[in-house]
Amino acid sequence: MRITLIIISTSLLFGCQGRPSQESASTTSAETAVAPDTLCFQQILKRDTTTIRLIMNGTKATGYLDINPYEKDRARGPVQGTIKGNQIQANWDRSGEGVVQRYALDLHLKADAITWHEGERVQKQGVWVLKQPTRGYEYVLNKTDCR
Repeated sequence: MRITLIIISTSLLFGCQGRPSQESASTTSAETAVAPDTLCFQQILKRDTTTIRLIMNGTKATGYLDINPYEKDRARGPVQGTIKGNQIQANWDRSGEGVVQRYALDLHLKADAITWHEGERVQKQGVWVLKQPTRGYEYVLNKTDCR
């Protein structure tokens, strides 16, 4: 009986010791995975505020754009796109005045800012694109702390 208890106790002792090392190995690999970067930008002109929050993960960018002009209709919605160098080709599901429309955005990352043009748009294959991509109003949002 005593020998049986010793064998069972020894088996349990060595069996339990194997698990923590496996768990710590999987925990360590999960902790060393690359974490996405979150960047926030804002522009305030008089009482108009525009903000964008982007989560950069490898070659993908997701986030939220909010254009809030004072005493005018707000436009906001999720953004998702592809990063190539300092540019992000993105789609913005713009929600404003009770309508959701997909807008193509060509975002340019700079050292402390993000920029893109806005102007007359035409619809192509269900996406609103700029008629003249390098003309029109240029948004310039400065980097800010994410809150």
